[in-house]
Amino acid sequence: MSAAKGTFKSMDNEKDTKALSVSRAESGQKLLNFLQRRVSAPAGDLHRWIRTGQVRVNGARAKAFDRLNEGDMVRTPPFAERRNAEESSGTPSPAGKKPSRLTVVFENEDILVLAKPAGLPVQGGTGHRESVASILAEERSRAPFVPAPVHRLDKDTSGLLVAGKTYAAVRLLTDALAGRSSERPVKEYLAWTEGEWEPKGPMELRDFLSKDRREQRMKRFSDREENEEAREARCIVTKLESRTVHGRRCSLLLIRLLTGRTHQIRVQLASRGHPIVGDPWYGSESGAGREGLKLHAFRLTLPLPDGNTKSFELSPPWQGPWRCRPGE
Repeated sequence: MSAAKGTFKSMDNEKDTKALSVSRAESGQKLLNFLQRRVSAPAGDLHRWIRTGQVRVNGARAKAFDRLNEGDMVRTPPFAERRNAEESSGTPSPAGKKPSRLTVVFENEDILVLAKPAGLPVQGGTGHRESVASILAEERSRAPFVPAPVHRLDKDTSGLLVAGKTYAAVRLLTDALAGRSSERPVKEYLAWTEGEWEPKGPMELRDFLSKDRREQRMKRFSDREENEEAREARCIVTKLESRTVHGRRCSLLLIRLLTGRTHQIRVQLASRGHPIVGDPWYGSESGAGREGLKLHAFRLTLPLPDGNTKSFELSPPWQGPWRCRPGE
């Protein structure tokens, strides 16, 4: 009799169990990450439910770090509190929609291309009340997958910043930007530098960079033998024009990155006597930082999840004597 009751109870629980469908945007996520977004419960409870088989994927037991596919059905215990249906749908109510604090250059179902302003960090950290990531998390909290930045820009650098809107897009773009795919993105920056840049035509710069732990900034080395921790840094520099601004000669440079190291452009140019205008870390001591850093992520060519390649271009926001529109 007790066995029969036990069987009946199990079937009743199975009938009441809630099923969650994995959307396209969520495909590729780990089971635990998926549940953390879709179920209101502490991480410890989620781990226990998975371990004891109270969470099932397509009717079978699964592990916390198993990856999900679009269309998978994830069953949770009947007492699990699902997040508000509107929150998980990704469709905000018209009445609650507010203007974004971030300027969108391009958006489709896979990616979001933003115009990052100078002064706003990409990720949060000590001393930063908000960041691109925190604004996206706040403004797109109802999306099945909150857009995640796939590369970094220094806080004081303006320009193009890409975020993935699906887990698959984040993985593809992160791998591409890190050089782990056959198609490498093309990243080009504009910078106003101090002094007259003499080389005619494109010039490749090749150095090795490492962090000076005492000064907490990057330093340039001519080869790795000088510092075993140093990593190769390469870029191609082309002068577009030069001007006299506030009594000093300055050059507008187009820089194509071949590698992506911390503060790479700033260090490589400053070490050659041409610091970026307004650079408080690597610039000249007189007036450094008063102009605002004149470094801008200008052009970006990316492989997209749909198999195509697309280029984006954004003119810098500089005004007055620094104004330039090289893409026009």
